[in-house]
This record gives sequence, C-alpha cells and structure tokens, in this order.
Amino acid sequence: MRSFSVVILLLALSLPLYAQSLEGGRLEAGALLLRAYEARQAGDGSLALDGFRRAAAAHGYPLADYAQFELGETHYFAGEYAAAAVEYRRVEADHPDSLLLARARLLIGKCNFNRKDFGAARKELAGLVDKYPDAPEAAEARYLIARAHEEQKDWRSAYLAYEEVDLFHPLSYFGKRSRQAIAVLKRAHKKTLPRFTATAPVLYKKGMSYFEQGDYAMAANIFNLLAREYPHSKYSWEALLMLGRAEEQTNKPSALADLERATRGPANLAGKAHYYLGLARGRRGDYDNAIHSLLKVTEKYPDSGLADEAAYWIGYYYEMKENTAKALTAYYNVITKYPYSKSVPAAIWRLGRTYYWSGDFKNAATYLHLAQLYPPGEDTPRCYFFEAKAQERLGNQGAAVEVYKKLLSRFDHTYYAYRAQAQLNARGVPCSLGPAFNGEDFSSALDQADGEKTEELAAVMEIWEQTKIDEVDPASSREAFAHLAKYKELMNIGLPRYAADEARYLVDITSEIEKDSAQIKLGEMLVRSGEYRRPIRFADRKIKAAVLNGRAEVIPKKIWELGYPRGYWPHVASAADQFKVDPYLVLAVIREESRFHSQAVSRSKARGLMQIMAKTGRGIAKKLELTGYRTTKLYEPSVNIKMGTWYLADLVKRFRANAYLALAGYNGGPNRISRYVKNWYNGDLKNVDIDEFIESIPVRETRLYVQKVMGSYFEYKRLYERKS
Repeated sequence: MRSFSVVILLLALSLPLYAQSLEGGRLEAGALLLRAYEARQAGDGSLALDGFRRAAAAHGYPLADYAQFELGETHYFAGEYAAAAVEYRRVEADHPDSLLLARARLLIGKCNFNRKDFGAARKELAGLVDKYPDAPEAAEARYLIARAHEEQKDWRSAYLAYEEVDLFHPLSYFGKRSRQAIAVLKRAHKKTLPRFTATAPVLYKKGMSYFEQGDYAMAANIFNLLAREYPHSKYSWEALLMLGRAEEQTNKPSALADLERATRGPANLAGKAHYYLGLARGRRGDYDNAIHSLLKVTEKYPDSGLADEAAYWIGYYYEMKENTAKALTAYYNVITKYPYSKSVPAAIWRLGRTYYWSGDFKNAATYLHLAQLYPPGEDTPRCYFFEAKAQERLGNQGAAVEVYKKLLSRFDHTYYAYRAQAQLNARGVPCSLGPAFNGEDFSSALDQADGEKTEELAAVMEIWEQTKIDEVDPASSREAFAHLAKYKELMNIGLPRYAADEARYLVDITSEIEKDSAQIKLGEMLVRSGEYRRPIRFADRKIKAAVLNGRAEVIPKKIWELGYPRGYWPHVASAADQFKVDPYLVLAVIREESRFHSQAVSRSKARGLMQIMAKTGRGIAKKLELTGYRTTKLYEPSVNIKMGTWYLADLVKRFRANAYLALAGYNGGPNRISRYVKNWYNGDLKNVDIDEFIESIPVRETRLYVQKVMGSYFEYKRLYERKS
C-alpha cells in the first residue's frame, strides 16, 4: 500500500514536468518549422528537409501534417518526384483528418505525371476526384487526367476527359484550358472523336447549380443538352421548364417555345410551366395570353404551389390592360382566397395604389390599412406609408402622424421608415430612429489595422474565439479545437494562407448557433481582401428577415457593417470631396450597382463599380480631360469611381440637389426624368411630391433602383455617422 502511494506521488510530481516538456517540444517544433521554411526560401534544401522532418516527428505537434506535407513540397520543388510522392503519401497515412489530403493526393498524381508514369498519375487523380469531388483540387485533377491521356496519344479518352473538365469546372482556369485543348483535338482528330454526353442526373444537378448562382446562359446550355440527349429521362420535362426559365432570364426569344413545350409535361410540372409562361408573356406585353396561362394555374393546377402568385399576376396584367374592375377583383381574390400567401401584401398595395392614384383617398386608406392585419411582406411598409399619405389627403393629419409613427417603429431600417421619419420631421413631430446597432463595435480596431493579412486574420479569429468558442457543438468540439490549434500555430509561424483554410473549415463544422458568428468573421476576412458580394448577400438575408419580423435590434452591428461596407473608401472619399457630393451616396450607388465588384458587366454592357456605359464613359472622360482614356479603364476602381462620382454630382446639380431625381436620372436617363417632371409638374421641381413621383415612374427597374439606393444611403449615414 505504501509503495502504491509512492508511485502515485511520483506520477503526480512528474505530470507538470511532462506537460512542460510537451509544451516545450511544441515550441521547439514550431521554431523548427519556421526555420525550415526560411532555409527553403534561402535555397538550403538539406537544412529545410531536416527541419521539416523533425517538426513532423514532434509528439503532439498540431502542425505535424503541415510539416510532413512540406517535406514533400521541398522534394517536389527540387524535382525529386519519387521522394516527394513518398512524403505526400505519409500525409494520407499518418494524418487522416488533415485538410491537406486532397492537395497531397493531387501532388502524388503530379509526381507520377512528371515522372511520365501516366497510368499511375491517372489512377491517383481519379481517386482524388472520386473521394473529393467538390475540393478545389478536383478541377486540376480532371485536367491532368485528360493531359495524361493526351500524352499517351489516346485522343478519344483525352477528348472525353477535357469535356468533363469543361462540364464540371467551366469557370475555372482549367475549364478554359480544356476548351482550348478540345478545339485543338477537334481540328486534328475530328473524324475519330466520340460524342461526349454526361449522365442525365449529372447534367441536371450542374444546370441547377448554375441557375442558382445566376449564370443563366450556362444553365440554359446544360438544360438544353439534357433535354436533347435524354428526351425520355425523368429529368427531361424538368429540363425543358428550367431551360425556358433560364432563357427568359437572358431575354432569349426561344424561352416562350420551351416553356410552351414544358406545359405538356406531367401535372406536377405543367402548372409551374404555365405560371412561368404567363410571366414571360406578360413581360413582353402580351397581357391577354399571359392572363390565359395564369388562369390555367389557378383553375387547373391549384395545387401547383404557385396558384396564389398566379392570381396576383392576373390582377397585375389586368391593371396593365387598364381593366381596373377586373384588376381590383383579382387582387381582392388574392387577399380572401389566399390569406396566408406571401402575395397578399403586394395585392393590398396594388389595390390601395389603384384607389390612391384615381383620387379615391378614402378607399385607398381603407384598403392600405389591411396591410396591418396580415403577415408582413416587402410591400407592407409601402402600404403603411401611403395609407398615411392618403389620410393626409383627406385632411386627417393626426391619423397620418400615427401611421407614420407605427411605420417607423415597426419597420425600422426600411426605405419607407426613413421616408416616414422625414415626413414627421417636416411636421415638427418628435421622432427618433430605433436603438443603436446591437453588438460590440470591432470595426474601429479592424480599420486601424495596417493591412497585413496576418494581423487582420488574427483579429478576426481572436474575436471569434473569445465570443463563440464556448458555443461549439459538443459533437464537433474535438475536431473544432484541433483545427483551432492548427490555425493558431500557423498564425504563430506566419502562414496566414494556410491559417485561413483552417478558419474557413471551422465555419463548416460548427453548429447553426455558432455558424452565423463564424460567417460574420469569415465575411470580415473576405471584405478586407476586397470580396464584398458574398458578405453582403449573407448580411442582406439576415437583415431582411429581422426587419420584416420587427426585430432589427437583434442584428449585431458587425452584420450591418458587412452588409454596408465602405469599399474603396479612399477613392470614394477623394472623388466625393473633389466633386462636392456626399460620399455615402456614392457608396450606396456602388453597393446597388455592382456590389463593389470592379469587373462587373451588366446585360446592357455597363461596366465597373458604378456601372458606366461605354458611350457615357467617353463623354465623361472628355469632360474630365482624362488622358489615355479607353473603355477598359472603367474596370479600374479609381477611374470608375472618379467618373461615376462626377456624373452623379452633375445630376444632383441638374436636379437642384434632389438626390432622388438624380438617382432616377442615373438609372433611367436624365432626359427621361426631366420629361416626367415637365409632363407631371409643368417642369417645376419645387412642386414634385417625391414619393408619388418615384411610385409613378413607369420603368420598374428605375423605380426600385431609387428606393434601393436611397435605402442604402440612409443605412450608410446611420451606421457610420450616427454615434451608437
């Protein structure tokens, strides 16, 4: 018993020493790994190999897999492909949970390729594609499989493999290279090449992927191929429907014919086809046939899931035909027959709008008030606002003020809430915006960063760890902590590129509660690297849901900052100061025009951040006396912002400091907007009721554009100029 106690005592005394030695070993391994990187950069391969090997062998070192991988890299860079393949293989064998597995498998394949063992290369690369089909390495793997076939002069297999790369990765660098290779093979071996056809499920999945990403031209090509190659497949009717929808998005005349064909499909799809056919006809001004198609949805296919929306569009197209009685009946039918439909707020708005614009303000106020009794939608704030305006027209100022107050309280952060605030302020009625933005303000710390990626990533993940690590789902906690340790060690030795991969992986394995927080941090990283579209999309989704539910106050300030970034701020601030326009109005235009994507090109060929047409750009360049200007300059942020800001400032001056009219001119053309002012208000800008004017603009795109940009402008002012 005494000897047992002595053993226990010795163990207890030795544990701290063991922990210290383990920690010391980790610190030593980190130093070894860092010195190995430095040695390789200095050209000392022998010292690098020794350092990587010792770091890889260090017990409990979280970056052992990276050290092992870099052993392979060092051999690979030296052209020692056989030795490199052995080390990459050990990454797979010794570290089955590493994020480097797909990369290691790719490099094993490349080692075999470089050794001209093309059969072995194909086997390794095919295994990668099979096991990691969605990994970034899959595109290069497929491409190298094709190259291996080509090196062996197997033109048929090479051609089919290149076609697969083009099918699965058309937007990648390797997709482009594959299309070039296909063209060469077709010229050289046209008579011997087979026809390439992917399976129907693969084509359908790929087509839907492109459709959901908004690449409608590519989606249409794939759905067309599917419908043509597999006319008897269970996917054929769905392909026809999606083909028509994709073609409609790109304004192709063939959309009508393909949607018409889809209406002859099974009942579960025919109703949808009639619905989209009705919309396509309506967009072309063929209102009679549009109504005919939509009536089939409501009468013949009421269970299609689109009957309520079809009923709304029936009313809308009757309104376009100026058949007011049938339009009002159709809208009322939506409200009474489909009371829980998302189309109800829109139907209430069209009902109230019809009465309002006819001068029947009493009925307008009555019907618009219905919006307060049904579940809210995007049009609900608009209904509140014009109910208040209708009450004003009736002389009921007190009732109008109360509705404005309700709107401001219930739908804070919407365009019409800001307009309600302006109306109340104009009447001297005390009002204020909702509570300050929720959450800690980390933006100032990030804004003060010197731009080094290491510092920015460290700041982001430090916040994530401090605020959310306790919320990690227990089911994934072990994995999460392992990758968090890797992330920290990578940051310690100055490898932010690998660290970012570990950070992104943490997002994917966390619970839903934590995922939003991690998405915010990832969004911050993307914004700091100049990628704004994905964070804005994420933030918009969160903000929109919260606002409609009357819970905008729960959205953390950081999400607002992701949704309304100050992208290209030095250029914006400089140009705005030069041309005397509010910089936040410029930011709002950029946000809505291009989502801060400097290479954006619209359907009408408007280019760059502020979406300037080539002809307009030439005129602006001449005015600004820009030397060496050419249309491609519109893709340069500094040039585009300077030109767009000058044009915006010029429109603000033209419309006597009325930002609403200036924005309408920016989108719809200043001459057209001036014509509206002349026709509706005898050219007197002082008499323009801006709310009625905007809602009266016939072009829907311009009407919504003004409201979106001004809504963003209000948010920018509130977010960055108002003190929390």
